[in-house]
Amino acid sequence: MQSGYFSCGDVRLVSGDILYDTRLAWRMWGTLSDRADNCILVPAYYGGSTASYAPLVGPGNVFDTDRYCVITPGLLGAGESTSPSTYSQGVFPLVDMRDNVRCQHRMLREQFGIESLPLVAGWSLGGMQALYWAAMYPQAVRRVLATCATANCWPQNRVFLEGMESILMADAGYADGAFAALPAATVKAFARSYCGWAYSPDFFRTHGYRELGYHTLESFLRYWEDDHLEQDAADLLAVLRTWKSSSFRHGPGDNVLDLADITARVLLLPSVNDAYFIESEVRMEAAWIAQADVWPLITRYGHCAGAPGRFAEATLPLARAVMALLEGEFAGVDVAEG
Repeated sequence: MQSGYFSCGDVRLVSGDILYDTRLAWRMWGTLSDRADNCILVPAYYGGSTASYAPLVGPGNVFDTDRYCVITPGLLGAGESTSPSTYSQGVFPLVDMRDNVRCQHRMLREQFGIESLPLVAGWSLGGMQALYWAAMYPQAVRRVLATCATANCWPQNRVFLEGMESILMADAGYADGAFAALPAATVKAFARSYCGWAYSPDFFRTHGYRELGYHTLESFLRYWEDDHLEQDAADLLAVLRTWKSSSFRHGPGDNVLDLADITARVLLLPSVNDAYFIESEVRMEAAWIAQADVWPLITRYGHCAGAPGRFAEATLPLARAVMALLEGEFAGVDVAEG
């Protein structure tokens, strides 16, 4: 495994602002072929890092490093790449999903000589980026796997994000995307609220958190608090705004991407009880993509059904989906979770 940073320099963002001295974090598993044509790109998700997909990467694993090189780029704003917590050039600007993908594209071409990707895959915001990749660089992307993700930030998703954003912005020390001091109480409130959206009613009613080693709901909520306290609040806010800015269209329009531009083979894996990447909206988007299939995950884990390594039984349907895409075998494949 290798890791490092790609220097993007001063980046002109979609908003028109400039992100100065931009660095993009990356991690690589496996060996890039001499022709640089065996790379699977797996972008990071909200709250994740370049290492977060590690449970799915390795010899014979879901992302098989015996056959493929796997690269995981970090999100701008999330802590590893250029972020509010590391930025010294004034107020951290809004970073669009397109800004992330353009920097990733530059990194692959300029640092690794990669022009074509057999697969771009990801969970949650990772899946959103995969769809952006396919629309922005259709000649470079042959296949897409988006798990628990949509291209657009649909209205209920936006309502969820507005609520989470308002918790952070209500902190007494908040101003212009930054916090005067560590907002511990605010981040704890953010974490507890987020947890309720991340899983499903069935998960909580059947004490699903016990499968993760937490005997009580309170201990599980405290874990969520501790996990989020390890992240910078300004970084959480910045990436949340990146997520909220996601916008595709179907039909004529300006300054947004068109799902109809996607020529890659696309496989969408929504969780049937995801509270913000809704299955019906995944299916609406699939109808606007020339080659798209929807294989719903029948699960009680809500959005977290696709979280890397979180639930052992969730890995099998994901592995089947990757194999179906890479081998071109769709007929008769059942990826539903139990």
